[in-house]
Amino acid sequence: MKPTVINNLEIAKKQESLTGKITAKGCDRLIEGIDRTKQDDLDINYQLSGHASTFHLPSLHLTVSASLPLVCQRCLEAMQLDVTLSFDYVISEEEPASFDGDDDVDWIEASREMNLNELIEDELLIAIPLAPTHDHACKPLKLESGEKHNPFAALKDLVK
Repeated sequence: MKPTVINNLEIAKKQESLTGKITAKGCDRLIEGIDRTKQDDLDINYQLSGHASTFHLPSLHLTVSASLPLVCQRCLEAMQLDVTLSFDYVISEEEPASFDGDDDVDWIEASREMNLNELIEDELLIAIPLAPTHDHACKPLKLESGEKHNPFAALKDLVK
């Protein structure tokens, strides 16, 4: 899939909007963490809108929604994680001092060739829990091995 490359400063200044969809083929790093059998079902929808002076600087607002096919780490069954994310980015050549420590607004360096797909993939990777689990109680795992192995059985023959 061809990456979406944008001039982030121009989009912000012209207050343009972009809406689109990214498939799993465009997210190599994200595929590593999802259920590979369901990767064709992965669609990531996004909307990007520019603002000339929302934060007294050119800025972007990004909304991402996706249904990620994951594997529950408790029961090892397939699960869907529905994610809706919203981000605000201030665009400038260097990090604005007024936003230092502000968790609601992120800073992006002005770029004529910013890869929007990578930005979206980065934000989704951060949003995925380290150990995803179902919201409900999972069914208990069953041990399906036959005979229980005794680790001291090999020592029995040494005593004779």
